[in-house]
Amino acid sequence: MISVKKQLKAVAGTMLLLSSFAGVQAAYAVGTAANTTVNNRATVSYSVSGTPQTPIESSPAGNSTPGAGNGSSTAFVVDNRIDLTVTEVSGNATVVTPGQSNAVLTYLVANTGNASQGLQLSAANLAGTTLFGQVDNVDFAPLNVFADSNANGAYDAGVDTAANVDTLIADDDVAVFVVANVPLSATNAQFANVRLQARAAVPGTNGATLATETAGADTAGVDIVFGDAGRDATEVADDQYAVQSAALSITKTSTAINDPFNGATNPIAIPGAVVEYVVTIANTGLVAAGGVSLSDTLDGNLTFASAQYAGATDVQIVVGGGPATFCIAEAGVDTNGDGCNRTGATLNVSPTAPIAVGPGQSAVVRFRVTIN
Repeated sequence: MISVKKQLKAVAGTMLLLSSFAGVQAAYAVGTAANTTVNNRATVSYSVSGTPQTPIESSPAGNSTPGAGNGSSTAFVVDNRIDLTVTEVSGNATVVTPGQSNAVLTYLVANTGNASQGLQLSAANLAGTTLFGQVDNVDFAPLNVFADSNANGAYDAGVDTAANVDTLIADDDVAVFVVANVPLSATNAQFANVRLQARAAVPGTNGATLATETAGADTAGVDIVFGDAGRDATEVADDQYAVQSAALSITKTSTAINDPFNGATNPIAIPGAVVEYVVTIANTGLVAAGGVSLSDTLDGNLTFASAQYAGATDVQIVVGGGPATFCIAEAGVDTNGDGCNRTGATLNVSPTAPIAVGPGQSAVVRFRVTIN
């Protein structure tokens, strides 16, 4: 994170945007401010026949005075050097999840010139580029751009609404956010590279009027020279959305537990036998899957077997290497509020203590049925 001081000022009815990260001032060497008048006066001393004479001086205003010599003007006005930089703040990809709203990329735009400038901001998806070691393979749209209007260095929805920067003083900077919604269809190992572009604009125009360079020779007024890296008053920086998601798979097995003739010794799946179903939910993704629930509709040849586990419970749940938990699957309404019940032939398992399956973990749900 780049740390820079940021404060909000109002100047001539326009908003002056400054940036702040952790309250440390970043200095940009901009030199003498544009429109500064520079004067130098030359003095000539001399003697006549060995007698010192009154020194003569050039006139800073270019107006010679009687007895003062031939004055000539050396006054000039410092011109406007437009210079800016754009940097990506975090130094890493921004991890997002499918369906995430207002996913934010943060940049810092600095006015390294010697006069106040406006900024016209825009963002674009990059195709096939490599960033942070990952190749872009997906686009997110739309990409919304907002300047940090409340000076806290973090995107605030509904507060940071300015799409451009009206006026940014010399030797200062502003945080700029690219904001997108991640599609629910996004998957692991998708990477969206995004470029923020900032173009110098005439201050006070809210980015609408781009700055233009003065053509031809130096004039008496304040000329404009593009001094940024590309000599085009336009700078860019790239950042990346990296999608990380849970990736769940489900397997289901059945095992005869006992039958009316063999008991628990080599039981066979015959009418009257009890069969245990084991449902395994595995997460091979990069982030945890939370709020995992299960529904299972029984075949018409089966009857749900109640009170088959510890404490006269119906369903056993084990997550990872953790201890087993249990719930009672009442027919109809979930009267005890443990999140398990049966609606007709359908078993519903949605524990009040939600099942969370971390990366590389599995959750195992066991329940038993009787063959009709």
